[in-house]
Amino acid sequence: MKRLLKGIGVLLGGIILGTVGMCLVFLLPVEPMQEHMRESLESFMEEGENPFLLEGIKGSSLDNYTDATMLGLAVYQSDKPFYQSAMLALWHTDEAGTMEALEEYLTEGGAEEEDSYARYWQGYLLFLKPLLLFLILGQIRILNGIVAALLTLAILLLLCRRGMQRGAVAYLLAILALFPVTIPFSLQFSTCFYVGSLAVLAVLAGYDRLEQNQSWPYLFLVTGICTSFVDFLTYPVFTFGMPVVLWLVMDRRKWQDSLRQLLQNGLAWCAGYLGMWMGKWTVGSLLTGQNLWSEGLANVLIRTSGEAYDDKVNRIFAILRNFYIYANVWGVLLAIAVLGWLIFWFRKYGRPAGLSRLCLLLAVACIPLVWYLLAANHSYVHYWYTFRNLAVSVFALGMIPELIKERGKCADAVE
Repeated sequence: MKRLLKGIGVLLGGIILGTVGMCLVFLLPVEPMQEHMRESLESFMEEGENPFLLEGIKGSSLDNYTDATMLGLAVYQSDKPFYQSAMLALWHTDEAGTMEALEEYLTEGGAEEEDSYARYWQGYLLFLKPLLLFLILGQIRILNGIVAALLTLAILLLLCRRGMQRGAVAYLLAILALFPVTIPFSLQFSTCFYVGSLAVLAVLAGYDRLEQNQSWPYLFLVTGICTSFVDFLTYPVFTFGMPVVLWLVMDRRKWQDSLRQLLQNGLAWCAGYLGMWMGKWTVGSLLTGQNLWSEGLANVLIRTSGEAYDDKVNRIFAILRNFYIYANVWGVLLAIAVLGWLIFWFRKYGRPAGLSRLCLLLAVACIPLVWYLLAANHSYVHYWYTFRNLAVSVFALGMIPELIKERGKCADAVE
């Protein structure tokens, strides 16, 4: 009961901090942001809604459509009180599209068509608004690439420092599954990458303390909270799956205890993710006088339905559509790399030392498939970026040699 109450306190603290943070960032002046965005507008519009960074490879496409929404929310000046603007997420819209709406607002001004995007926290604005005060979009992209690269390098170094060189290779394979060339250029694709990467870093840097204090559920609770706060429902499974795969491989308990802890971690992440979302609808409704619950629940029902484009969706086909992204040279090379990596270690040392733990790892590898089944509409319609959830599957498979390593140590000792 004490742990449950502490978890509820952490969730309530996240909702309060999120609300205060959003309200404060909406006190910033938008004129400098608008000016910096005007300087970026021509090149941004020339790119189009979904430019491919690698010709003919769908997974390398950017989502400038959503990025225009994010930028439009950042630079919009509302007449409402700052706390209502923060909760309602108002922006200028245009029937032609989000990029055209952004261009129209920045060049012509006014807000004849105003809309609200209140069902999400839009927590990325906590970072995007201050950045736009000083930087143009191109500079933000450069900074995004530098920070993402440094974060990835830090994770690889910590993996190697812990003697998990095989884990470092597995992590690289998982990052390749994301089509990482898109991350620096896309605000939309960066949010889950950062939350998931920071959670992995927390497992690596704080494993001993987290294990000693039995604080794993709190880590995953906070991870779920942060995912809900900043994400647009892109590839949220990444933020749970990546750290939990690493934790599972590092864990040294009996497999029954590991299973119990795995379920607790999953429930904690779900509580943080869903609880933070519901917190937005509740606080937003109180501060604005509008019923955000109705919009939020309506969209949940749509995204989890078995319909898309006014037609029935086969939930299995929603899964296959996400795999389809890898039906190209990039995907074939990635598959060869993963299979070659596994075959090499199986041939060298045979099966893993603990089959029960291997089964748990394979179960985690299937979590993205479960997500696609549950969120069939969203996974079917937006497969061209939801496929990134499969990076968790790649990481889980790539980590199998870390289990084989235990058998390998015994074999090397005999030799």
